[in-house]
Amino acid sequence: MRSTPVDAESTGIGSAAEKVEALQRRVEELEAEIRARDEFLAVVGHELRNPVAPVLLDIHRLLTLVRTADAGIVAADAMLPRLIKFEQRLRRFVVTLNRILDVSRISAGKIDLVLESVDFSEVVREVSAGFQREIAAGRSELAVRADGPVVGRWDRLRLEQICSNLVSNAIRYGAGRPITITLSADPGSAVLQVRDHGPGIAREDRHRIFERFERAGQSSTVGGFGVGLWVVSKLCAALGGHVNVQSELGQGATFTVTLPRHEGTEP
Repeated sequence: MRSTPVDAESTGIGSAAEKVEALQRRVEELEAEIRARDEFLAVVGHELRNPVAPVLLDIHRLLTLVRTADAGIVAADAMLPRLIKFEQRLRRFVVTLNRILDVSRISAGKIDLVLESVDFSEVVREVSAGFQREIAAGRSELAVRADGPVVGRWDRLRLEQICSNLVSNAIRYGAGRPITITLSADPGSAVLQVRDHGPGIAREDRHRIFERFERAGQSSTVGGFGVGLWVVSKLCAALGGHVNVQSELGQGATFTVTLPRHEGTEP
């Protein structure tokens, strides 16, 4: 009596093994997502606590100043610098909170666009001016090359976010070296480039840095949520454009954003 060859596939053994392997891969992916979430929540707590603690201290000092003043009257020159510092720290808190909310909205695929005629050059200069304190603290220099107006139909707030995230990223990784922002255009599109002279990005990391909760290099050596470049990528796509990076280790990085001037599309 001849025996019939056993076909592993017909018995379902091969299929079962493949399912187990696929299940194991999925478990590993979920564990990685949980670790990323936990790290993100830890960073959120740290980033929110940083501006909130000084704000509370500022409030305490202001209250003490008023309570100990004669008849509750405090001279303007005594109050003004404290109020300026208070406003700066509160603004930082609001910016941080907005970034967290943006992550939530973008993750849900909800990017609201308010398209209007905007001068990209004006946005770049305003955003750059807003980073003067950070540039000075980092002992770096920021050069802006944007000759003439670059007008297109965009969402101004989203342009500000794109530019701010790229400049912030350059300051964080720029190692105190010069940073250059260049804006150019042709009839159909605008091109924004942000160039730093930091440690650069390894080839295998160039795609990963545009993913959510990812950073180049060791996460313990830099601050931030690890979502800035992911937000840039999503906002560029929402405006019908894209972002890419050119970099070599030890030679800095150049991030290039290309946006159509007259059209914007929602994701």
